[in-house]
Amino acid sequence: LARWMQAPPRQPQEDPKLRAAETLKALNAQGLCLPIVAKPDQGMRGAGVRVIRKLEDLANYYATFPAKEPFILQELIDEEGEAGVFYVRKPSEQKGRIISLTLKYFPYVTGDGTSTLKELIERDPRAGPLKHIYLPRHAHRLDMVLAAGQPFRIAFAGSHSRGTIFRNGAPHITEAMTQAFDTISRDIREFYFGRFDIRFADIEEVRQGRGFKIIEVNGAGAEATHIWDRNTTLSEAYRALMQQYKAMWSIGRENQLRGYVPVKLIDILAANERERGLAERYPITE
Repeated sequence: LARWMQAPPRQPQEDPKLRAAETLKALNAQGLCLPIVAKPDQGMRGAGVRVIRKLEDLANYYATFPAKEPFILQELIDEEGEAGVFYVRKPSEQKGRIISLTLKYFPYVTGDGTSTLKELIERDPRAGPLKHIYLPRHAHRLDMVLAAGQPFRIAFAGSHSRGTIFRNGAPHITEAMTQAFDTISRDIREFYFGRFDIRFADIEEVRQGRGFKIIEVNGAGAEATHIWDRNTTLSEAYRALMQQYKAMWSIGRENQLRGYVPVKLIDILAANERERGLAERYPITE
């Protein structure tokens, strides 16, 4: 698990620079240091995720993040490989299963020695149609000219809605990987359903159930993200979602029989509306 701490929220009249300096001291006291990743404590689809490289970045994040709202500072795991591992297990079962594995590929542009970053993004077959995402993200360096052959990654957050490419990684699911996530899930109290987002250097290591770090755990609101692979048909996507929801309802039913009280629908809708409202105020995703 990537190391992390919850950053104390900034009060409305508090100086972002002073709050950032205090938070950096607390961060260092926990053995963490810059660069680090800042992300909302409540959020989805990569909203508000940014890399903090210096104190000024942290102060700017505080200044643009909703006051009184906490956020997370997490160890930077900058391995090229990222995946979403969707795991389910009934409370009555000893062994679970991985129902979806999504491999994520970050978009790049390649320099030609003369074009600016803005021109490279606009001309790229995939990045061009999504320039409304990429150009604001790199507004401070759009005039930069990359050397011929120099690759430049234009997305950090592994979210499809932020421009990352998703591919179905089901052929890579192994018994060793499943056993690893059985062990991990048991270390999380009453965890039976959700998606682990991981980063890694070598997919073969992941297949053997090792060599990865968890950067995020998503619960009942998660989805089997391999459905966003362009090669997934509409019928396949619906089947995957139905499989996911069937598993969720089955687990929920078992938990209800164990004495757990379901969350009221109105509370779920209120939480969702609150998250949507906050997401509109988060800093631009890197």
